[in-house]
Order: sequence, then structure tokens, then C-alpha cells
Amino acid sequence: MMQMNRKLLLSVGLLTLLCAPVAGWAAEYNVDRLSSTVAFAGQHAGANFTGQFTKWHAEIDFDPADLASSSFTATIDMDSADTGNPMYNGTLPTKDWFNVKEFPKGTFRSTGFAEKPDGRFTVDGLLTLRGQEHPVSFDFTLSDLTKDPVTATATFPVDRLAYGIGAESDAKAEWVSKEIMVTLNIAASPKPAGE
Repeated sequence: MMQMNRKLLLSVGLLTLLCAPVAGWAAEYNVDRLSSTVAFAGQHAGANFTGQFTKWHAEIDFDPADLASSSFTATIDMDSADTGNPMYNGTLPTKDWFNVKEFPKGTFRSTGFAEKPDGRFTVDGLLTLRGQEHPVSFDFTLSDLTKDPVTATATFPVDRLAYGIGAESDAKAEWVSKEIMVTLNIAASPKPAGE
């Protein structure tokens, strides 16, 4: 009788494990770099400027029904910033600004997601620039998840002085705006099964 009860308990336990929701099954996406942009904008001496990073890599695992298992990470080559202005392009890699010799990469790593009542989502994460890490939170919108590709868009401010960007030459943000607006426009497609 004891042996039969043990077998029954083992069978029930295995059935429970098989039927339980599996964590970490958020859908993986392949990012279409040619259709995606990581851009930034600000002001210098009262004039607007824009630019984008031309070299970056992102990994996306996302399921609106399983936000706890969803994740987003991105790595940016800081020396790939292109504003179309030779003076800006020459200044950004220098020690006072991006300091690409010592800190060639910028990274973002998500720490959590939440859905908003209006259908948008919020992502919390950690942004690292110039070796300094700070929490960042921003909202993003998604196109129809049933149509391929899916597009995610977001615009959010980054306080450049919090990361020491331009802190020596423009510590009071008298020349370059303190807040730099970052715009993400990411197009991605679900990875085929087995990839």
C-alpha cells in the first residue's frame, strides 16, 4: 500500500510539472537592423542637432502575456555615433564626451516590464555609459503582434551629466542640452521554431 501511494504521488507530481506554466518562454525576436534606428537629439548653442548610432546589437524576448519572462538587452558601439556634422562627430568620441577609448560600449539591460491601461508598455532597466550605470524607465508602443514585422517605438530623455558626458567642458549645460532625447524604432520578427 505504501509503495502504491508513493507511485501515485510521483505520478501526480510529474503531471503537475508537465501541466504547470513554464517560465522563460517569452518569444524570441530577430531584429531587422536595416529597418531599425537608435537615434538621439539635443541642442547645441541654441540650435537643434540629431544623430544616430550605426552599430548596435539587441536581443529581445517578449510576450505581453508573460512579462515576467520578457527581456530586452542592447549593446551600442559608442564610436558609431553619426550626426552628419564633422565637428560633432569628431568631438563625441573624445575623453570628455563618450571617451570611447576607455568605454567603447554602452549597454541597456531590462529589469522589468509593465503594461499600461492605454495599451503601451513600460520597461525598467539599467543604462550604462562611460562605465556609469543608472536606472532608466521609459514607455514604448508596439505594432500589431500578429503581423510581421513587429515595430517597437520609444522616446525618452537621458541626463548626459549623470554619466559625466561633457562634464568638464560644459558642466552647467550652457552649450549642450543636459537632456538628450533618445528615440528607438526597432523592427523585429519572431524567430523561427528551432532557430
